[in-house]
Amino acid sequence: MRRFFLFSSFVFILFFVHGLYLSLYSPQIFPENTIGNNHHMFYDYKGVNHVISNHTLGSLEPKDILLHAIKAKLNFIFFTDLNLLDRPYNIQGYHGNIFVFTSQKMSYLDSHLLIYPEDPNFYFKSLSTADAKLKEHFSRNYPEEKDFLTVLAHPLKAGHRWSGKYPIGLDGIEVLNLRQLWQQVWIDDKPSFLWSTFIYVFNPRFALLRLLQDPNDELRLWDKLNLKTKTLGFLGNQSTARIFKLFGLNFSFPAYSESFSFASNHILLSSELTGHEETDRDKIYQAIEDGHFYFALDTYGDPKGFAAYIKASDKTYLMGDTIPFEKGMELSIDLPSKLAVPFEVELHRNGKRVAISKEIEASFKIEESGNYRIVVRIQLKLPTLDGARWF
Repeated sequence: MRRFFLFSSFVFILFFVHGLYLSLYSPQIFPENTIGNNHHMFYDYKGVNHVISNHTLGSLEPKDILLHAIKAKLNFIFFTDLNLLDRPYNIQGYHGNIFVFTSQKMSYLDSHLLIYPEDPNFYFKSLSTADAKLKEHFSRNYPEEKDFLTVLAHPLKAGHRWSGKYPIGLDGIEVLNLRQLWQQVWIDDKPSFLWSTFIYVFNPRFALLRLLQDPNDELRLWDKLNLKTKTLGFLGNQSTARIFKLFGLNFSFPAYSESFSFASNHILLSSELTGHEETDRDKIYQAIEDGHFYFALDTYGDPKGFAAYIKASDKTYLMGDTIPFEKGMELSIDLPSKLAVPFEVELHRNGKRVAISKEIEASFKIEESGNYRIVVRIQLKLPTLDGARWF
């Protein structure tokens, strides 16, 4: 008995010391004095477009979730509760420095669709109305002036995949859905997931980072859809602070604030948000509709200062724009600052990598028309047995 006590005490101390060691790890890749700077041409605002409250599958009231959003320094947030038809809360507009959108997530066929309406008062009051409106939206004759954007949530999640051809009226997909990704790790590699839950107590950022996998299948789908029609690509946090059930109990992982801080969508604007609700709502919505945004893993550090743009015919085109092809066009990609780790800037055309740069200010000549996508990859040295990995 005494030996067992000594052995268990030794194991506990070993785990605790190892946990303290892990708590010192930081994936920070930018020098501290450069964090938070906007690009010299654009204003960068970050937000989360897929958040679920306790009115459906989440774990907190919207007002309490906003406290986590403040902690994560978000600028905007979209509440997207599944099939919520009676609007038990309406908190649209500014709450401090955070602009709140109350949107919907609807079941449609076998899939889930995020609905981002242009009119703040628009929402589906019944499933039958939603079904009829979505069928119209997805018809080949859908109007140019749309009442809402439709984004396919977790498009390749088992049980929720789109069946048949993707409709031409689909406005976007989630290229990376964090909750689906972490749930998949739980299904495929429970020891790794449980090890991350242990690490989470000491270092939440590292715990979530080591579970991250590249969304290769989703990227291929996104490229395929863009060959047919412009399709927006989103990062979906699907924040619930409730990841799965174990022995009948809901397991909260990660907290809302940790999910918000880990990754987000960043819109780029040519002018600042002013605090005027109607004007700022239009600016944020228009940037999303136009695709003037990128998604980033903010856990590495604040990516503000990043931008990708093309200057042609005395006009500046941003990500998401459709540009008439001209000879001599160049795509400029600016990173926030010098990075403290190895990095690569990849240029993909129609789904295939065509160029690579290791410069902070990269420039690629556009030799032919096509759909262009940018990936910034970094190499991190992770502690313990995880080793060095590209993200």
